[in-house]
Amino acid sequence: MATDLFGDLAPRLRIVRSDVVDHLRTAAGAYDVLYSVFGAVDFTEPRTLLPAAAGALRPGGRLVFSTLAHGLGGAPARTDVTHADIPARTPDGGTTTMRRWVLQEHVWTKLLYEAGFSDVGTDVLPASADGPRSAGTLLVTASA
Repeated sequence: MATDLFGDLAPRLRIVRSDVVDHLRTAAGAYDVLYSVFGAVDFTEPRTLLPAAAGALRPGGRLVFSTLAHGLGGAPARTDVTHADIPARTPDGGTTTMRRWVLQEHVWTKLLYEAGFSDVGTDVLPASADGPRSAGTLLVTASA
């Protein structure tokens, strides 16, 4: 899907299909920018992911990600580094759960500084509509 959506950016775009932490750990200083749009940052243990991301960025590189500002339907974001188990569907239509980290701004900020980032910024974008699955977006930037 990424190739279909962004293939016109090639050869500047390199799509890697791998476990994110494993890949980042083998890519020291390889990236200028890493971004996640409700992706790996949401679904990967941040105390493992963020140090790997910091190491994969060149000096001055940027990590930019969007995540939920609070749980879907208004549940508050967590005040500590714990995940929520959320319902999900498997490719064959079955049900399962996934881990998702929905953390308060100050928790993300602390984790990023602990992982070696600097110049951390956050901005909350309000939900575009009300409803049981609506949520604001937390936009986060940090420098390596």
